[in-house]
Amino acid sequence: MPSTYDAIVIGTGQSGPSLAVRLAKAGRRVAVIERHRFGGTCVNTGCIPTKTLVASARTAYVARRAADYGVVIHSPVTVDMAAVKARKDRVAGESEKGVESWLKGTPNCTVISGSCAIRLQPRSPRGR
Repeated sequence: MPSTYDAIVIGTGQSGPSLAVRLAKAGRRVAVIERHRFGGTCVNTGCIPTKTLVASARTAYVARRAADYGVVIHSPVTVDMAAVKARKDRVAGESEKGVESWLKGTPNCTVISGSCAIRLQPRSPRGR
């Protein structure tokens, strides 16, 4: 692992991974620091899980209204929430693993597990 980097990306949420890969492909040495789960909120608890739940709800709704479209279902439509949750977890997990493998497989990109703190030091005024 290099001791110096051209760029450090903190977190693998919304824009972190694409920025890191773009910089790495441009020949920069990039470190990506992730403290918990790859993909951030969107992948793990926000957008993707929500969309899987909405898709399941929409499917149940359409199935329950099938007769309106001339389709007859000979039993009541029920929802298996354990299966819905398992699907949501599987889809989010695949996305999380995809982000992780994408970053780890990118040349010039080092993935570091952990958290970080940044201390910015003020620049001295020019000419002094």
